[in-house]
Amino acid sequence: MNENPILEQLKREALYAQRSFSTELLYQTYGKAQMARQLKVLTQSEFMEINHMTVYFMNTDREYIRNCNRNFREGKNINLTEGRLK
Repeated sequence: MNENPILEQLKREALYAQRSFSTELLYQTYGKAQMARQLKVLTQSEFMEINHMTVYFMNTDREYIRNCNRNFREGKNINLTEGRLK
């Protein structure tokens, strides 16, 4: 069975964001999924899959949290409005 191409693209983006520990990219991917859900391009279960890969990941993945804490201690705060490390 062919999966939804939008879902496949969002999964690729979420995996890339996870591997790069990019909070901004994780939020962007989640936002795209929200928009797709509102436009009825994603089902509720597909949306929840992306939610799990983004928001849930940011709140539960130990390596991601450790990386965020290290960046904070080193003064590398992320400025989400400008999208880069400060």
